[in-house]
Amino acid sequence: MMVLGVLAFVVALVTSVMLHEAGHFLTARLFKMKATQFFVGFGPTLWSKVKGETEYGVKAIPAGGFVKIVGMTPLEEVAPADRERAFINKGGWQRFVVLVAGSTVHFVIALVLFFVLLVAWPTVIHGPGQVAGVQDCITNSASGACEPGATPAPAKGVLQKDDVILAVNGQKVVHGVDDVGAMIRDASAGSIVFTIDRAGKTQQVTVNPVQFEGKPRVGINIEDAPSATLDRVGAGSAFTGAFTTFGQTFVGSFKAMGAVPHEVGQVLSGSQGKRSITADSGSGSAQVTSVVGVAQISGEAFKAGGWSGGLATLIGITASVNLFVGIFNLFPFLPLDGGHVAILAYEKARDRWRRRRKLAALGPVDLAKLMPVTYGALAVIVGIAAIVLYADIANPVANPFQ
Repeated sequence: MMVLGVLAFVVALVTSVMLHEAGHFLTARLFKMKATQFFVGFGPTLWSKVKGETEYGVKAIPAGGFVKIVGMTPLEEVAPADRERAFINKGGWQRFVVLVAGSTVHFVIALVLFFVLLVAWPTVIHGPGQVAGVQDCITNSASGACEPGATPAPAKGVLQKDDVILAVNGQKVVHGVDDVGAMIRDASAGSIVFTIDRAGKTQQVTVNPVQFEGKPRVGINIEDAPSATLDRVGAGSAFTGAFTTFGQTFVGSFKAMGAVPHEVGQVLSGSQGKRSITADSGSGSAQVTSVVGVAQISGEAFKAGGWSGGLATLIGITASVNLFVGIFNLFPFLPLDGGHVAILAYEKARDRWRRRRKLAALGPVDLAKLMPVTYGALAVIVGIAAIVLYADIANPVANPFQ
């Protein structure tokens, strides 16, 4: 099952790449641009077939894909017969649509997969939450270790492991972990009163939260109570829930990007500790991992949860990866699509400014002058990817399903 999970993720990833390129290809065709190649992968060609004016094929290195559109940059020589259909000679809004089509496809894939996950698998907890453990201090450390000078956990000595949380400040807990976490985060300044069931006896306890990174924290780990039940949501709720999950994952993607410098620094300094994927609703932490690490997690999911659990995890992972790639691909530097969008926006803003001053519009930006910056950006991207890949091989992410 482990191998099956890894292969399933590889297939999902390659499919996502194909759909990304199809977004560019179909919008280019829509605007009568000439696309001469549609390939999955890079390097030597393993298979190809010419149909019409386009060569379709697969290359040896499955690390992406590309669509060759005639006249994609001013550096390219365009035959006189193709000038009218060249990308560079089309209107600005048409070029913009083609450039962002790949990321748009990733976003649509993510939304569809989040919807499928919510409709097809039980995801809504009905019932109370439960204290899984009480921390010694307030920390974001995955290990729970307290650093010198850390703030003691307010819940220590007040709440106990296995306490069932029935209500928070008089508000009934209906959806387990989600409700308890939200109620603690939304608590105003002052005490938090927990109504709990401890060994069959209902009682109330008071905890005085502390502010940590701008949020009230009490120092407990929460899980769904054994009495809680799982249920599916309807199509309407799944539709709105997909957008909610999309937004949460969107924020999480930026947190993961923000954690990259720290991750790289730890790898380079040799001080990287045990890596893990956690789901702490209070910490908002993010873990950086490569395709190898994600494939490993997918494999572990199939091994631990069988077909149903593995497939659910695969769908969630694939949705998150698509969203991350869609965002990253729009970053405004070459060779990413966002770099081409930034150049297009600059050209349009520059020419608009010149027209207002009765000056002639200038031609396309000289990309030859930008090549050193492009090579530098590409080197940074490849370098960071290699470092994170090394971390996933030398220090794999801990199995989150154990």
